[in-house]
Parts: sequence; structure tokens; C-alpha cells
Amino acid sequence: MVRPLRVRRAVIWMAGATYQPTSMSFDGLKQEALRALAEGGYGDGRVFDGRVIAVKTTPAKGNGSAIAVGTAALPAGYRTPPHSHPAEEVAVFLSGRGGVDIDGVVYPVEEGTVLVTPSDSVHATFADEGAPLVVLWFYAPPGSEARWLDD
Repeated sequence: MVRPLRVRRAVIWMAGATYQPTSMSFDGLKQEALRALAEGGYGDGRVFDGRVIAVKTTPAKGNGSAIAVGTAALPAGYRTPPHSHPAEEVAVFLSGRGGVDIDGVVYPVEEGTVLVTPSDSVHATFADEGAPLVVLWFYAPPGSEARWLDD
């Protein structure tokens, strides 16, 4: 059976899913991430290395099979440590401005930007000084998000 997953105005069809679809709105994710940043954690958003991460969907939580989905909220002026992972990453920027340094090339980002980072690329994301940067991210294949899950 094919079931739709509604994300704002888009519909994503999931064939053969063995779990219930997950529905999230961009505005709801943004507000939850900003609240978690302001309060030092909220809902499933937890502070890691000065930023807030919330893993929403992952095989490890039983609500995904081939992708991980989550959010990150970076405080104004914050820069993630350079890192890489074996997953491709799609980032949808929900609010703020900043950039992503991928293998030495800086890509400016702002609300509405979609950026695809190739797997195993060294990258770092940063927020401009004026406001936090909120990102909805997707990893495929999943697994790289495991470092942010409860033990």
C-alpha cells in the first residue's frame, strides 16, 4: 500500500512502509528548534557542542528505513566543527542566514535555501551574527545521526 507523507504543501509517497507516516510542518519545526535553543533543550531537541539537534526520523527510532530526518538550530555567530560522514546530506534552511563551507568552498544560505552536501565531504555550517540558523536536514543512507541519539 502506498501512503502519503504530508510536509507542508508537498506530498511524498512512501511505498511499502512498515511504520506510520510522519507529518511535520516547516513552521512547527522552526518554532520547536528555536524554543529548544532558547531553553537549552525542548521536546526531542538536545544541546550538542553548543547547538540544538533533534532527530525526528531514523531506523534507530523505528520510524524510518532508508533515511534520517532532523533539525539543527545554531545560535547567532556559531560555527559547527568541520566534519564529514558517509551520508549525503540535504539541508533545507528554515530561518536565518549563514553559510556552509564544503571542502573549502563557502555556499551562502538563508531561509528557503536547499543545499546538497556530497557524502564524505568535509563541511562546517555557520550562522551569521544577526540571528540563529535553523536547518531541516536529511541523511541518506541513515546512520550518521546515531551520535545524537540517546544511548
